[in-house]
Order: sequence, then structure tokens, then C-alpha cells
Amino acid sequence: MSNFCDKTTVEFIGGKGGDGAVSFRREKHVPRGGPDGGDGGYGGNVILIADENLNTLADFATKKIFKAQFGTNGAGNNCTGKNGDDLILHVPAGTILINNETGENLADLKKHGQNFIVARGGRGGLGNSNFKSSIHQAPKFAETGEEGEIRKVTMELQLVADIGIIGFPSSGKSTLISVISNARPKIADYPFTTLIPNLGVVEMKKFDRHMTDSFVVADIPGLIEGAHQGKGLGHEFLRHVSRTEILVHLLDPTRNDPSDYKIINDELAAHDPRLAKKDQIICISKIDTQTPNQLKNFISHLRKKYPSLKKKEILEISSISSAGIKNLVFIMFEQVKKLRESRAKKLESSLLIPEEKEKIFKPHLKQNRFEVRFVRVKVDAAAGKERRTFEVTGARIEQVVKMTDIQNQEGVERIYHFMKKMGIKKELQSMGAKPGDKIRIAQKTFTMR
Repeated sequence: MSNFCDKTTVEFIGGKGGDGAVSFRREKHVPRGGPDGGDGGYGGNVILIADENLNTLADFATKKIFKAQFGTNGAGNNCTGKNGDDLILHVPAGTILINNETGENLADLKKHGQNFIVARGGRGGLGNSNFKSSIHQAPKFAETGEEGEIRKVTMELQLVADIGIIGFPSSGKSTLISVISNARPKIADYPFTTLIPNLGVVEMKKFDRHMTDSFVVADIPGLIEGAHQGKGLGHEFLRHVSRTEILVHLLDPTRNDPSDYKIINDELAAHDPRLAKKDQIICISKIDTQTPNQLKNFISHLRKKYPSLKKKEILEISSISSAGIKNLVFIMFEQVKKLRESRAKKLESSLLIPEEKEKIFKPHLKQNRFEVRFVRVKVDAAAGKERRTFEVTGARIEQVVKMTDIQNQEGVERIYHFMKKMGIKKELQSMGAKPGDKIRIAQKTFTMR
């Protein structure tokens, strides 16, 4: 069974931050020791790094949850807890990350070494020494560590290659890639031999000892009529074609059906209209199985049926006898070289555009935003009064609540202090909130004062 996998869903969890410590100096001859609780360490991040040496997501198909290390708790004598280690995971270059909840693309890791923090670790809780003041000299509370970020992500692999080889099953794609590159795919004389896309590096020195260049080719298996609807294997692998700008379209003359050319292009267009517009090198394979007249008739029928091919060069190759292979490789390389030069020019022109003045963002301003929403009215029969419930949402106030032990009265007082300082209490009062009404924040309930 193949261990190739190009799509899977995984849950990534950042490490929880360590709890802050509640501690006081109790040393001999130190009459005013005061609080010395240290902060908790930060939780580790989950980091994904693109690796061009990988070509499968199989490691993520079997294990579905990945957690970074927790930060350790703070301690007395102002000792800060150790930060949790980052969890670093390598993924194939060409991996796209999609947020399962929102459907948004989080990242496209298509370059070797490119990295992305997919789940951030939680902040370590502050120890009680941070809350000391002239009017509160012995705070008996500390923050709990913040939970790490949890993200359920669909990972989708789109192989990164300079050239993609397309064609009907058994048209000679695997044999060609094995002859021109270092790839060693399974080859047999029956359809759907290739069950996974194969990547190979073509070293030009193999064809000209003075050259040191190379490029990457991929064969895309399982394309048949109806592939975009899930027939055969093409539906699974059509996405890999989108990474390649140049396509080598192999046509099998033994099938004696020139309409294969249109069928494959129709499937590309049905999957994504942009695919059918990509540059194609048209190539007749297996010419060693044809007589000169058979080959001439096949090409003649092909050009007659599709007028767009009348002025286009149609190559003839045999991967078995190597006929036409060197010519094909050099044509492929010239196309790749032009593409690379075009990209380099675009990059150079983009660098000439004067950069805008860097904007300075102040995340605390965004964090301090909040919203208050009236939820419901409930009659308190015992007190003979109506009790209103309000819900408060906002990044900063929710963070404060989550990182507070509400069993600790001093910690709860700090939440009320934040509500007043941030203007939440004033907003609640303007909406008709009265003492005794309920305030819900981060799934915890408080009483309006």
C-alpha cells in the first residue's frame, strides 16, 4: 500500500503558558520581604517548515493531533518558569494550510525553508510580584497561564515542479520521467500503474557534460475523461498541475485516437480554466511501436482535427530507444529558462517600486476593543426583581478572565478593575445594567456592582 498522502486534516495546539506563582519572602532578618512570585514560562509554538526533500503528508495522516510543550510554572524568589520548546514539523514544499472553521488560506509553504507558526503558545501568567503597589503591598493572587492556540487545519499538497507531464494512462509518462530524471516510478503495461505523482530532478549534465543546470519534472497520473468529476484518479491529482507553468502533453499513437488531446485539455479546463491556458509541449510517445506511415497519418489526423496545432511543433520520442529524448529535454530546459528569466525580471521590477512608509500598528489598541451585547431578562422570583444578562466580548478582557483564577477573590477584584478601566462598566450602565445583573465574559459569569 502506498504511503503517499496529499490531503489530510490535523489539529495543532500551542503549548499552555505556565502559571504565575504566589509567593512571599520569608527570610530571616528580612522584615519586609514582600511578594516574590515569579512568572510562568511561555508555551511553545507549533511551527511548520517547508522541506523540498519531502513529497508526502503521510506523517500527518496517521497522527491527527500535534501539541507543543507547555511552559513551566513560576516559583518563589522571582524565578521565572521555563518557556516550552517549539514543536517544529517539516512539511513538503507546496503545502497549503486551510483553516477548517473559516475556510481561509492560512499559508502557502511553497519555498524550501519557508516557515509558518500555525498555533501560537499561550502567554505565561504573571506572578504576584507584578501586582505589588503602594496601596496593595501584599497581593495574594497571580495569573494562570494562557491556553495555547488551537487550530484545526486542512493540509493540501500541491507538488512544486517546473514541468508537469500529462496524458492518458499508459501514454509513457512514468517511463519518460525515469529516463530523463532521477525518479524511479513503478512501470508496467497496464493502466493506472502510477498511483501517486512522481517528482524527478533532470540534471542537464547527463545530456551535456558542460552544463550544470537542473529542473524538476512531475508526472500527473490518472487523467481520463471525467477526471474532474472523480473518475479514475485524476480528480485526486489535478491540483498538482496548477503548480507547473509548462506542461508536456504525451499522446499515445497506439491508441490511434487523436481526440485524446482534446479530452485531456477539457479535463484541465473543467478543473480550473487557467490550467488549459498553460504552455504545452506536444509530444508523440512510443514512436518505436509505429511505422513511419502510421506515425505520419496519426500526426496528420491530429493537425487536421485541431487547427490550433497546424503551426505548432509536435515532437516525436521513444523512451525505450531514446529517440528524440535529448531534443525534448533541451526544449523543456529552454522553456524553463525563459520562465525563470521572466520571474527574475518581475522580481527586479517590483524591487524598483519605492516602498511605502512603514505603518506602525499598535496591537494593544485593537486588543482593548470590546463589545457589549444584551442577552436576556430573567425574573428573580425570590428577590422579586428582574435580572438582566449581558455578554462582553473582546480580546483583552477575555484574556484577563481566562488567565484569572476566579476562586481567588483578589483575582476577581482585578477583573472588576479592568472592566472599569477599559470603560466596560460605563458601557454596561449606559445599556441599563444595574447592580445584581449578570455579566458573561469568556464563558464565566460575574455580577454587576
